[in-house]
Amino acid sequence: MNKQHIALPEGVTDADVANLKRTHGSVHRIAVKVDGKEYVGLFKKPDLNILSAAASLAGSDPIASAELVYNSCKLRADKGMDEDAEVHVAAMGAVGKLFRQLEAEVGEL
Repeated sequence: MNKQHIALPEGVTDADVANLKRTHGSVHRIAVKVDGKEYVGLFKKPDLNILSAAASLAGSDPIASAELVYNSCKLRADKGMDEDAEVHVAAMGAVGKLFRQLEAEVGEL
């Protein structure tokens, strides 16, 4: 079976990814493509502490809130993901989607 190559952030090896997984559990790859170039970052899922801190900023400054989540969850990323504003905003939006809001059922006994 042929394993397809998945691009990682510049300078990151498969061994680095394995270490990140051991440290953080799941690791999520976010890729943003613009003008034929792909920018890649590796992120952990936000926890309730990160989401709580972000929520305290969300009403007054939604960009700062998204930035807080991005920076708190970023493990490794291509330099361009931090420096190109459009790429950065796209990545911030993707990181915000890592925490799923699940449906719950309520019933009376």
